[in-house]
Amino acid sequence: MKNNKTVLITGSSKGLGEALSLTFARNKYNVILHGRDATRLEKIKNQVLNEGVMCDVVTGNLLLDDTLAKLAELSNSRDLDILINNAAVYARKPFDKTSADEIRNIISVNLVAPMLLTRSIFPIFERKKEGLILNINSFAGKNPSDGESAYCASKHGLRGFAGSLQFDANRAGVRVVDIYIGAMNTGMIEGRKDLDKCIMPSEAAAFIFHVSAEYKSMRISEIDLLRRIY
Repeated sequence: MKNNKTVLITGSSKGLGEALSLTFARNKYNVILHGRDATRLEKIKNQVLNEGVMCDVVTGNLLLDDTLAKLAELSNSRDLDILINNAAVYARKPFDKTSADEIRNIISVNLVAPMLLTRSIFPIFERKKEGLILNINSFAGKNPSDGESAYCASKHGLRGFAGSLQFDANRAGVRVVDIYIGAMNTGMIEGRKDLDKCIMPSEAAAFIFHVSAEYKSMRISEIDLLRRIY
C-alpha cells in the first residue's frame, strides 16, 4: 500500500466526490478524503479501505487555516500525487433574489477555497517536480446561464485562476487540467425533468480517472464532458 500513488479529493462525502474516491480506490490509489459530513466520510472511508488501500479523512471548512494545514501536512506525509479540487456549492435563482451571504458563500467555496488549498499543496509538487492538479469546473465556467449569476462568476473565476496557474505549474513540472462538466445527476440538479440525459457521477469519475492515468501523454489543459458518454 505504501508504494501506491495518493490522491486528495475535496468534497468527498457525496456525489462526484464520493464516486471519485471509490473509483481511485478500486484502481489502487491511496485516498485522502475531505468534506464536512463526518458520518458520511467514515462510511466512504470503510468502502475505500475494503479495496486494500490506505485512506485518511480530514473534516473541516477549506476556508479555515486549520483545515488547510491538516490537508497540507497529510499530503506531504503521503507524498501526494494528485489534487482534485472538487468541492462546490450551487444555487439557481434570479440575481436580485440572491442574498449577499449566498454570493459570498458561492464565491468562497467554489473559487477562494480551491485557490487556498492549491497554494498549500503546490510546494509538495514543486519539490517533486511532478504532480497533477485537477479542477472540477462546470460548463457554467465557460458560458453564462439564466439564474446562475453567482455560480457562473465563481466558475469563470476558477477558470481564470487555473489558466494563470499554468505558468507556475509549467516552470515546476506540474500539470493542471480543468474538467468542464455539464449537468450531472446529483442533488445539485434536483427537480430537472431531463435527468436521463444527465451525466452520472460514476461515468464522470471513470472519465476523470482515465485523464489522471493518461495526463502525461495529453498536451491539453481543458476537457469538456457535457453529456452522457455510455
